[in-house]
Amino acid sequence: MSTTSTDPSTGPRWSSTPAPIDTRADATMLRLRDGVRLATDVYLPESGRRDLPTVLVRLPYDKCGRYTFMPAVAAYLNAHGFAVVVQDVRGKFRSEGERFPFVNEAADGHQTIDWIVAQPWSDGTVGMLGDSYYGFTQWAAVASAHPALRAIVPRVTGSQFMDMFSPGVVPKLPLYEWVLHTFTSFGMLDGAVLPTEPLAGLDSLPEYATHMATLLGDLVRACGDGTLLRRSFPAGPPAPAMKLPALHMGGWWDNLQRSQLDDWRRAGASPAAAHQFLRMNATDHEDLELREDGVPVDDHETDDDALVRYLPRMLDEPIRFLDHYLSGRAGRWRAPRVRYRVANSGWQIADRWPVGDVDLVELHLTEGERALSGADGGALRPRAEGTGTSVSWTHDPLRPVPYLVAVEWSQLSGLPDEQVVHVRDDVATFTGESQDTPFDIVGPVEVALTVDADAPSTHVIVRLLDVYPSGRARMVLEGAEIASTVAGPARVRVRLGDTAYRVRPGHRLRLAISSSCFPLYLVHPGNDEDPWHASSSRAARQTLRVGGSDGAVLRLPVRKRLG
Repeated sequence: MSTTSTDPSTGPRWSSTPAPIDTRADATMLRLRDGVRLATDVYLPESGRRDLPTVLVRLPYDKCGRYTFMPAVAAYLNAHGFAVVVQDVRGKFRSEGERFPFVNEAADGHQTIDWIVAQPWSDGTVGMLGDSYYGFTQWAAVASAHPALRAIVPRVTGSQFMDMFSPGVVPKLPLYEWVLHTFTSFGMLDGAVLPTEPLAGLDSLPEYATHMATLLGDLVRACGDGTLLRRSFPAGPPAPAMKLPALHMGGWWDNLQRSQLDDWRRAGASPAAAHQFLRMNATDHEDLELREDGVPVDDHETDDDALVRYLPRMLDEPIRFLDHYLSGRAGRWRAPRVRYRVANSGWQIADRWPVGDVDLVELHLTEGERALSGADGGALRPRAEGTGTSVSWTHDPLRPVPYLVAVEWSQLSGLPDEQVVHVRDDVATFTGESQDTPFDIVGPVEVALTVDADAPSTHVIVRLLDVYPSGRARMVLEGAEIASTVAGPARVRVRLGDTAYRVRPGHRLRLAISSSCFPLYLVHPGNDEDPWHASSSRAARQTLRVGGSDGAVLRLPVRKRLG
C-alpha cells in the first residue's frame, strides 16, 4: 500500500501503462456475467501435471508489476505444485469495469473461482493468499461462500478495515491517500494527493482533483450509514461466521493490525475456530523487520537479490498450510496455533491470542505539573496520586504536532527519534522508571483518560514509546479517538493495538498525549466545523485529568511485574 511522493505543485502523475505480462503467464480476459472482463494470468508448473490445487490472488496494484512481484510469487508456488491465478480487480490496470473499493470483490471473486474449477488443469480446490487489499479480496471470497474455496492466508489486512473511514474515527490520512492513489485511476497515482497544509481540506483540492473529493465523500457516507459493509458482504461480515481454515499473518508495526486481530478474535468464536492460526512478526505493513539501527538488512521491494531471499520467509509457511487443507488431509494442520515474535527478543508459541500467562498492570499518569516540562514530563507509577490534578495545553490547528515517520506503510524503514516532539508545549509526556531486568509487553494495550476542551470535541492521540538510556524515544504503539466535550469532560478509551515487545534493562516506557499528529491524522479545527471542510479554525484549550478516581491510566499485559 505504500505510495510515493513528489512536489504536490506539479499535480498527480498517472501510471497509465501496466508492466509487461510475464512470459510464463497464460493471459486471458475472464468475462463475468455482467459482461465486464477481468485481466487474469494463469501460471502452471512446468511439469505439465493436471489436477492441480490453485492459489488465487486478486489485487488492484498491477498483477505484473514489481511492487507486488506476483510473477516471482507464482514461480515459487509453481515449484511447490500449485497452479496460480493472478487477477487485476475490476477497473484496475488491464481489467474493465467501474472502480469503487470493496463492493464488487465478493461477486467477482465467486465468479473467478467458478472459472478456475472449470479449467482442465484444476483439481476443483482453491486457496487464496495476499496482503492488504488483496487480503480483503480473500475475505470477500469467503463471504461469497464458494464451495471450492478451502483456505485463505490474509496478511496485514482486515475484513472490515473500511471501518477506518467511519465518521466516528479520527481520519488517518495515509489510508485516505491510499484510496485516491489506488481507485482514482485504472493505474496508480504517483505523488502527493491530499493537501499538505494542516487545514487545507477537500474544498482546497485543485480543479483536476474534484473527482477525488467525490470518491472520498461517497466512501465516507457509505461507511457511515452501513451501506459499504452491506454491499461488500450481503450475507453479513465473514469472520464471525467463518467456516474455512485461515492463516492470519501480520506485524506489530502494521497500521492495519487492529483490524487484522479483530478478525482473528471474531473467527476464534466461529465454526472453524480450531482451524484458525495466527503469525505475528516484528514487522510493518510492507513486511520490513524491526532493526536496532533502523535500516532494513534486505529491502525486497527494490532489491531483486533481496526478493529471492525474502520469498521463502514470505511463502514457506503458507505453502505448508495450503498444502494441508487443499490436499484434503484429515484433521487440523499440525502446527502451533499461535506463533509470535517478541520485538528485541525472539519467537514464541502459544495456544491462543491474547496469551494467558501475563499480568494486567496499570500504570497511572502522575505528576501532571511536570507533564509539559520537558521530554520526560510527568511520571508513570503503579499507584495513582490521592488527589486529582490536571494538565492543560493549547491545540493550535495551524501549528500541529508533526508526525516524524517518513512513510506510514513502511515505518520500519527507519523509526525516528521522537524526543524532539516531546519537548513541545502541546505534548504531555509521562515517563516510567527504568528497570534492572527486562520485561515483555504481550497483548492488547489501552489507555483510559478523562479530557476536556473549550470546543465541542477534540482529538486524543496517544503514543507508547520505548525510551533508551541515551534519551532516544522509539514508537511502539499509537492510537487516536474523538472525544465529545460538548457536555463537559469525557472519559475516553484509546486502543493502541497489540504488541509483543521486550523492554530491556535501563529502558523506560513513555506515554505522549497530544491533540494532533499531522500528517498522520486529520487536524481538528478547534471549533464545531467538519475538519474536511473547515473554513476557519481557533486555538482550543485542552485539559487532561491526572490522578484521583478519574485520572489517566495505562493498561499493559506484562510478563514480570513492574516494580
